Amino acid sequence: LATGSWDATAAVWSTDSGQRVQTLEGHGGAVTSVAWSPDGTRLATGSRDETATVWCADSGQWIFTLEGHADEVKSVAWSPDGTRLATG
Repeated sequence: LATGSWDATAAVWSTDSGQRVQTLEGHGGAVTSVAWSPDGTRLATGSRDETATVWCADSGQWIFTLEGHADEVKSVAWSPDGTRLATG
């Protein structure tokens, strides 16, 4: 389970224990959307800071950030094969 927060972080939670297992930090605004890649290896986040970021789901490490949006990123969605990311 992954969630976004007003404190500019995203969190990954254990569905067995209900405990937070990772905190993803790096956005400059509230995280408004999260999406797991189809294979579960990456997590995409969208933010009020006008960026979308892709993270390694296992380690929580930053992979890359998509910049250049004209407004906050309210949604992120992976293509079914996991090779493309749509943002809006």
